[in-house]
Amino acid sequence: MFKSLLFSVRLKTVLFAGGALLLVSACANEPIQVEASRKVQAAVGQSLQTYGKNEYSPWGFGVCYGSQLNTPQEVLEFAQEICGTGRLEPRAEDLLWNGCPMFQGAKVSFVCYPKGPKRSSVGS
Repeated sequence: MFKSLLFSVRLKTVLFAGGALLLVSACANEPIQVEASRKVQAAVGQSLQTYGKNEYSPWGFGVCYGSQLNTPQEVLEFAQEICGTGRLEPRAEDLLWNGCPMFQGAKVSFVCYPKGPKRSSVGS
């Protein structure tokens, strides 16, 4: 009886650990949006001080991804979804001490330049 009880406890522990690992790995497959690197934040801030802030001002953000889990194309598509119709420019990549989760240890910072108003054809 003791052996069957011990086997039951071990089986439950293994199943729980396996389920938890599966849950964590399933969550870690998608890139996630985070703050841009300090350099990119500083550059965007300098631009805002120089030119002022409006709806067409550039802004920065970061994307954490797993280099073994995500392709460069997946990361770019994710970043373009965040940026919308604006022009997207990758600026920096951080691999250490970047604040990303363990399974998504790489971070790339982007600057998004929102699409401006169309130029008038009158007077051109």
